[in-house]
Amino acid sequence: MQDQGDSGISVGAGDLAVTQAAPKRGGWREGWRSDWRSSAGAVPLAWAGGVSATPETPAYVNLGDALSPVMVALVSGRPVTRAPMTGRGERMAAIGTIGQGLHGGTVDLWGTGCSPNADPLAPGPKEPYRPPAGTRLQLAATRGPYAARLLSGGDFPALPYGDPALLLPRFHHRPVEKRWDLGVVLHLAELADRQLTVTPKPGLARYEVPEEESGIRLITMVAPPTLAGISDKLDELRACRRIVSTSLHGIAIAIAYGIPCLYVAPGPGEPGLSAVALDPNGAVWPDGVNARFPDLYAGLGAREMAFWVQPKRRATDWGALIDAVDHAGACAVDPAQMDALAAACPAGHRPLDIPQGDLRRATVLDAIPHLPGRRRTILS
Repeated sequence: MQDQGDSGISVGAGDLAVTQAAPKRGGWREGWRSDWRSSAGAVPLAWAGGVSATPETPAYVNLGDALSPVMVALVSGRPVTRAPMTGRGERMAAIGTIGQGLHGGTVDLWGTGCSPNADPLAPGPKEPYRPPAGTRLQLAATRGPYAARLLSGGDFPALPYGDPALLLPRFHHRPVEKRWDLGVVLHLAELADRQLTVTPKPGLARYEVPEEESGIRLITMVAPPTLAGISDKLDELRACRRIVSTSLHGIAIAIAYGIPCLYVAPGPGEPGLSAVALDPNGAVWPDGVNARFPDLYAGLGAREMAFWVQPKRRATDWGALIDAVDHAGACAVDPAQMDALAAACPAGHRPLDIPQGDLRRATVLDAIPHLPGRRRTILS
């Protein structure tokens, strides 16, 4: 995940609209207005990723990253413009495991996650994350208690928890027919390319699906950079009766829509159902699982997280995995907790009314000059 700089999504009065303009980095070094929280203007939001494309690959976004500006816009009813991860200005951050990448200025956090490592991609031994000097992190909500403890510098503040993607059903809920028995969501790191169809990297035997298993759907979180593209990807996930995922937002979206789901870990151990205990105070990290998932589940009040162990180079017993998902069931979401999460949005809580619960029916895109048509790019 990385900061892509100078463009963003904007929401007009009552509708979602998208612009290509955002503050230049020099402006951010000089600082952003401190009254953005109370004004009706654009919300300066830092988020990961952006629109990417190559001569061989059409333009795409990673759905999880792209949902950050979308959810801030939907919940606040305000324009959103891109802010950098690093700078001296005041800004906001929301969806993503991005807390460790925020440096400088004042940042209001809403549902944000954080790696326990200062630089999770650095080779060799990892340096533990600590809030950087010269950075003021104002916690309105975090993904869960683990992120809250990290981002507060070791305290345990009383906060609403939850990933803002959990609020999606309040805006996008058009009827969708169930088509697949099991959706298998791959993390971007497991994909051979960034095409809109799924091609796992060579050697990932756990994603080999026999032809007779027609009810199993491999799913990528790569989506076209349009509201239609994002909506279609959400509906592809919603069309699954069960979901397993190595992508955090594959799980978060499944939980949001009440779909039984399991995180898939590469080990340790033999293939099968496993579980780890969760610390509601976010002090003791469980071993053997990606840190993002315990934070999400603990934030929802779970004291234990079930998951499926599947080594990358071993074929999956799909029947056993389906049985395990059924045994684990759906993770309950407390509506009152979601109300508190929505109300905690630093940009305000004036949720947009999306016609027929279908993001594609928002009239937002019609007002954007120079970008005709309903498949225009919304995130870059």
